[in-house]
Amino acid sequence: MTELYIDEPCVVSFCIFEIGWFLQRWQGRLRFLKREKYQDRKFVLFMNPHLHPFVNDFVAYTIDLPDWFKELKLETDCYESPPIGSPPGSLTPPDIYAKLIQSIRQFYNRDKAIEIWPPRGCNYIVENKEQVFSRYGTNESVTSDRPIICVFPRGRTRAADRNVPEFVWRELVDKLKETFFVVLGGTPGGSFLVDYKSEHVLNLIKYNEEDKTDKIIMFLSHAVCSISSQSGPTHISLLCGCPSHVIGHEMKRHAKDENRFNTPTSFRYVTDYRAIDADTIISDISLFIKRLLEIDSTLSHG
Repeated sequence: MTELYIDEPCVVSFCIFEIGWFLQRWQGRLRFLKREKYQDRKFVLFMNPHLHPFVNDFVAYTIDLPDWFKELKLETDCYESPPIGSPPGSLTPPDIYAKLIQSIRQFYNRDKAIEIWPPRGCNYIVENKEQVFSRYGTNESVTSDRPIICVFPRGRTRAADRNVPEFVWRELVDKLKETFFVVLGGTPGGSFLVDYKSEHVLNLIKYNEEDKTDKIIMFLSHAVCSISSQSGPTHISLLCGCPSHVIGHEMKRHAKDENRFNTPTSFRYVTDYRAIDADTIISDISLFIKRLLEIDSTLSHG
C-alpha cells in the first residue's frame, strides 16, 4: 500500500509518451470526458509532475511515475516509451507496460475506478473523438527592457534527422541576444545548448524545479514569438497563443490541424533539417514580427 491511496470514485490514466501527443490528443480527450461524462469523479493522472499545469483545470491528482520506470531512461515515440535505439513505431516492451500498470494500481481502489488507458503506438483514433482544449496563460507580469523571444533548440537522439544542427541554434541565439531577451527551453536529454550562458539569455533547459512549466508558459505569454523545429514545445507555444515560427516538414499539421486556437504561425518548410542557417531564421522572424505588428496596428485602428 502506498502513502497516497485514493478510495473514492475516480478516473485513472497515465502519460509515458511524447509531450506533443499528450497535448494535442490525450489530455484534450480526458478533459472532454471530465466535463461531459464523469463530472462527479476525480481524475488521477500518472505522469511527469512538471506537466501538471497543462491539466490542473480538471485533474485532481498528478502522481509521478515509478522510480524504476524513470531509471530505465526509455525513449518516447507517439503513445509509447520504447527502448533507446529501437526503430520508429516501436511499442513499450510488454513486460514493462504490464509492470507499470501493476505499480499504478497500488494507488487506488480498482472497484471504484474507471481506467482509461491511452491508445497504443502511432494511433490517431482520438482524432475522431470529442476533445476539449485549454488555452494556457498566466496572470504574472514579466519585466524586461527588451522584447522576449523563446527558443526551443530540439536535440533529440530519436529522429535525430529532425534536429536543426546545434551550431545553427548557437549562432541564432548569438544574433538574437543583440536585440532580444532570449529564453531557452526544453529538456536536458532532448535539447541542444544545454549549457549556453550569456547576458540577455535565460537558459531554463536544465532548470528542474516544479514550476518549470509555469515559467515556460509565463514567458511564452509575454513573448513576441517562439522559434522551434517541430518539437513538444512547438505545441506548448501554439496552445499558449504565442506567435510561433516553426521549422519543419509538416506545415498543415502545425499551422492548421493542431493549431487549436488559430495562433499566428510562420513556417519554414525544409526537406532536410540541416539545410537551414541562422541568417535565414533571422530573416524569417523579422518578417513574421513585422507582419504581427501590422496586424496589431490594423486591429487598433479598426
